[in-house]
Amino acid sequence: MNQAIITGATGFIGSVVVNLLIKNNIQVLALGRKDLDKVDLYKRELIKGSTYVKIDMNDIKMLPKRILEIGWEMSDSCVFYNLAWGGQGKLSDLNIEAQLKNVSWSVSSMITAKELKCERFVHIGTMEEAFTSKYLSLDYNNNNEYNRHVIYSVAKIVSKNYLKAISKSLNLDLLFATNSHVMGPADDKDSFLQMTLQKLIDGDDLLFSEGNQIFDCISVDDLAKAYYLIGTKGVVGSDYWVGSGSPRKLKEYVKIMYDLYPSGKELQFGKFAYNDISLEYEDFSISLLTKDTGFFPKKSYEQAVKELHKWLSN
Repeated sequence: MNQAIITGATGFIGSVVVNLLIKNNIQVLALGRKDLDKVDLYKRELIKGSTYVKIDMNDIKMLPKRILEIGWEMSDSCVFYNLAWGGQGKLSDLNIEAQLKNVSWSVSSMITAKELKCERFVHIGTMEEAFTSKYLSLDYNNNNEYNRHVIYSVAKIVSKNYLKAISKSLNLDLLFATNSHVMGPADDKDSFLQMTLQKLIDGDDLLFSEGNQIFDCISVDDLAKAYYLIGTKGVVGSDYWVGSGSPRKLKEYVKIMYDLYPSGKELQFGKFAYNDISLEYEDFSISLLTKDTGFFPKKSYEQAVKELHKWLSN
């Protein structure tokens, strides 16, 4: 890979991936829906050195024309990373129409990648797919588990199956990357761990479920490294889980966070019931990723928490 095209390049994860690829001397075409001067300054600094193209995912099929207009020359070794994914509000807002658009955009992105003669297409999934795959197998007449991300992650699963269906006919190498919870500066999502850290900063009450569900967390920097390795060394057709390699109970993550930044408020586990699917340790295995690419994370959870804390505090 000497070139990369990245949708969602101005997002929390996408901007870090762009930055890492640039540092590895890869020419990056960074795609985003905002004018560059409207992009958060922190992320704008990360993507500096890329060629930025403002384009809405509704218009992704127009990318070849836009590339001609800006004089970007395609190489014979370009990887297309599909990170862009949106919702009407939050990803978990249960908006079916908005999520179906994402499916269509993913397919259009792959067709566009083929037209541009990209050699690989890497589609980014979500941890919620693991929950939803088990959630959908429940008997809804007898089970009462609830997952607020189910509409979002069903669309992710559908897009993955569509891409599998058309990749052969397009003769385009397809790979998948699905990651554990990601932590790092500039995370603007309403994730549990981010919200917990904000509560510690604000001195809010700390009320949780028992916290015995298995969870995993990886730093955004290690995640970007994994995406780079998947693009360069990944085996075609593989679906790689990207994580820390050391999943643990959710309450352990909270306790570590509290030990680093105690607020004076008591940690109160078991204050409400957990009513969602539970994953197992093996669901978070990175063994295939390590075997094929040599990846193993370098940054500890504690380091990731400190970086996020610094960003939230500022």
